Amino acid sequence: MTSLMSLHTCRDQALAACQPVPLQQVALADCGHGFLGENLYLAQDMPAQTEALRSGYAVAALDMIGASPDMPLPLGPPPILHPADCLPSGRDAILPPDATEHGPDGIHALRAPAPGEGVRRRGHDGRAGLLLAPAGARITPRLRLLAALAGHDTLSLRRPKLRIALQDPYQARFAQSWAEGLGAQIVQTNPDLTLLTPSDHSPKLAYFPAESAWLFSSSEGLVLHLPRRFDGMLAALLGLGLPAIAALSGASARVQMRPLSQKISSAVGISEFVLLAEAGEGILPFPTGNVTISSLAQASAFAILPPESEGLPAGAELPCILLDQPFG
Repeated sequence: MTSLMSLHTCRDQALAACQPVPLQQVALADCGHGFLGENLYLAQDMPAQTEALRSGYAVAALDMIGASPDMPLPLGPPPILHPADCLPSGRDAILPPDATEHGPDGIHALRAPAPGEGVRRRGHDGRAGLLLAPAGARITPRLRLLAALAGHDTLSLRRPKLRIALQDPYQARFAQSWAEGLGAQIVQTNPDLTLLTPSDHSPKLAYFPAESAWLFSSSEGLVLHLPRRFDGMLAALLGLGLPAIAALSGASARVQMRPLSQKISSAVGISEFVLLAEAGEGILPFPTGNVTISSLAQASAFAILPPESEGLPAGAELPCILLDQPFG
């Protein structure tokens, strides 16, 4: 075991000089995946002017005092507004249609609304300078909605370039889908990270089940050797590929602390990949260093036990990362 390099040493050596890739301005409509390269702020008060929250008549609330079914108050020709319409100057409330009646001389108010009723005042939704999302945040439909509401047509993203040179077609398809989901761009030239099937499958890492994986920095960018079996490939992508994409993207893995529903065993001297399944309020570990199709189908998260670990008892908190949404 002494001839094998530790997972952390391999990763840290490869990423020692790694810097986030340059920012790109990407049209909001094209921001399917990726991570913010800069903080996203609200540029102005929202709404910029007082807006209607519901359909009705724009009125000055204090002018309506005394209106009742017994003493209907003529409104004259009040402007009819709908949600998101800006209130005219001098109007500060929306009187709903069911609080009015039509008379021979026009519309009458049957009650007085409170000032501000049925409206959203300027700045109520957010003040200028509000931080909407920090740099490194994952692009999601909710974040794109916030950007659109804030008036942004583009976003500053970091999109690492990834070249896939894997011999197995199913591995290549999976790796492409996985990387694109993390915001990477698939390229054939000038990659930041290349995924390769190695010609040498001898063990190099003290990391099970990906002993033959390897991450290193070359003149053409980072290179990750992936084992041919799916278990080693998955462990290598999550143990080495994920930190590499995080370093290139300026993102970070979202670690959750979850209690173990049963004890977990680990061998001292090696890092072990472990799949985890939901178990009520806790997390159920599958055998360490062992990935099967059955366990992968049931798992929702993973953890990597460090080489100094001898295992953990039931109830202990284990730092884990979601399989399908590893970044925050």
